[in-house]
Amino acid sequence: MRALFGALLRALPWLLLFSILFAGALYIGLNFVTPRYTAETKILIESGESEITRAGAGADEVRALLDSEGVASQVQLIGSRDLATTVVDSLGLASLKEFNKPRFLPSFDQMLVRMGLGRPVAEGPLEERVLQRFADKLDVFSIDKTRVITVGFSSTNPQLAAQVANAVADEYLALEREARRSTNADATRWLESQIADLRGKVTTAEGKVEAFRTEHGLFSGGQNNTSLAQQKLNDLNTELARLVAARSAAEAKAATVRKSLSSGTTPDVPDVRDSQLIQRLREQQVALRAQIAQMSATLLPAHPRLRELNAQLADLDAQVRREVTRILQSLEGEAATARAREADIGQDLTRAKAATGQTNNDEVELRALEREATAQRDLLESYLKRYREASSRQDGNYLPADARIISRAAVPLEPTFPKKLPITAAATIALLLLAIAIILIRELTSGRALRRISVEPPPLAPTAVPVEDRKRWNDAAPEVVPTLVAAGPALGRGLSAEAQDSLNSIVDHIVDSKARRVLISMAGPDEAGRPLAAVALARALSRRGNRVLLIDLHADGADSKAMAAGEGLPGLTDLFAGIASFAQVIFRDRRSRAHLIPHGLLEFGPEAAKGERFVSILEALDQTYDQILLDADAALALQMAPQAGAVILVTEGNADDAGTTSAVEAMKAATSAEVMVLIATAPSADDEDATPEAAVA
Repeated sequence: MRALFGALLRALPWLLLFSILFAGALYIGLNFVTPRYTAETKILIESGESEITRAGAGADEVRALLDSEGVASQVQLIGSRDLATTVVDSLGLASLKEFNKPRFLPSFDQMLVRMGLGRPVAEGPLEERVLQRFADKLDVFSIDKTRVITVGFSSTNPQLAAQVANAVADEYLALEREARRSTNADATRWLESQIADLRGKVTTAEGKVEAFRTEHGLFSGGQNNTSLAQQKLNDLNTELARLVAARSAAEAKAATVRKSLSSGTTPDVPDVRDSQLIQRLREQQVALRAQIAQMSATLLPAHPRLRELNAQLADLDAQVRREVTRILQSLEGEAATARAREADIGQDLTRAKAATGQTNNDEVELRALEREATAQRDLLESYLKRYREASSRQDGNYLPADARIISRAAVPLEPTFPKKLPITAAATIALLLLAIAIILIRELTSGRALRRISVEPPPLAPTAVPVEDRKRWNDAAPEVVPTLVAAGPALGRGLSAEAQDSLNSIVDHIVDSKARRVLISMAGPDEAGRPLAAVALARALSRRGNRVLLIDLHADGADSKAMAAGEGLPGLTDLFAGIASFAQVIFRDRRSRAHLIPHGLLEFGPEAAKGERFVSILEALDQTYDQILLDADAALALQMAPQAGAVILVTEGNADDAGTTSAVEAMKAATSAEVMVLIATAPSADDEDATPEAAVA
């Protein structure tokens, strides 16, 4: 990044000078460009009908008349070829050089054709050329969320621009009126023919209705305009109901009287109660009973006078019973008469029902004929109403257009092209950005921006032991700053075929098992230093095309130096503490596509490996990388073992050593993942061909 900024700073004076010169030349060149002026006329699309002359159109129809599709259609009409032809002819634009000038450099094109280097192109008729240039200069568009259409026209002559814009708007309104006039005339002629035809149909249909009614006697009358048969049926039903009620009342009265006679009492029914004879007989009975009661006080029951009075009283009782019996016979006669009348009315009702059924069938056909006649009559009346309205509009020449001009074009004072300052500024900025991009691309492609500055390595530790032409990390000497001076990590380069096969077998095993988190640790303490097996494994996995990340959990920083990330860099501990982001702690290996997260500047203990934040960091990294290698010491490895998908223990001794065996057993007890042992044999003075070995436990 510093190299890129340096390249930009070095080129900045030349960039500024070139930009100033370009801006000045462009501004001066724009002064020689012929200016173009644009005039605009605004048209409002609305219903031209007033509330007085609008025939039967409600508010909903008016709103639906000019929707967004309707406005878009009007835009296409204004930009149509027919309208343009009319405006060009009316203003005589074909005679202006601005519209009829030939193509650019025609003589040059003809020269190329003569030399055989080009194909002859027809100029086209003058009318087509004028219309094409007129269309190029005309700009018609609708303003968003409104019903306003803007008609703009550009020209080198400001007066001509305003004149053409207004002429297009006027011609559009005239075209609208003419279209409505033509449509109205066509509709009037069509209505005339339809009305003449409908009049004959209405007369025929109404004649059929009257003939059918007369033929079948379907005359209506009464309160509800019912037929005679139906009215007769209704009357019979009413009479039958009355007779049934009278018979039921007579039978009920007769039963009451009969019951009273059988019990020896006088029935209390209206016919008995209202009888004049019975009333007089009861009055006489009351008088006799009064006399008998008066004489009984002085005379004995066997007295002749009392016997005479009792005989008279008995005779009166007999007369009352005879009168009641006569009333009973009268009631029974009424019931019999009503019953006979019911039978007669029932027969009449049966005949009336049959006649009504036939009449109803005839009325069904009659109603069908009436519906046909009514439909023809309604259609005729509708056509007559429309015909009168169309004729009145045609005669009165009242055909308003569905649009009006709300702003006529004025002669523009300022040109719309060229805008010298905006064009100069935009072109200069674009050119400046292009020059900066070219400088950055050139710097990146040269490799100078990605080249690292090499520094002299620090002195080696006194107890450093060579391993295959590479140095080992050693922190046993406290007086020496711990460092690693290595051309590459152990197991990372220059391996024998057997050692490389062993390393490849571990890589194959990790890839096949799809282990995402691989834990790497030493099987035991190594006072002479530790081989950088994690770096070699990361590079081997990255060469398989996997996205690999190595997290260095050792505080010595050996992995970071081996992968050329440097020292004193922020890393995992800074990310864990929240003082650095992922982008600040992830570095790329100098010899592969593997990435590295250094240890960092803070401490990271075994308890932190159990925290939720560390688990969240690993889960976030799982979304990006195929394998995450965790290079940790033995104590920290035991804490992180449950989170690993595979474990690799690195040892420089024998796989059967007690220390290695105990480390493997402890790791197997801490995790259910597969545990592999990587044996790294350091070269001796007698055997320079000794190579590391790898094994799977």
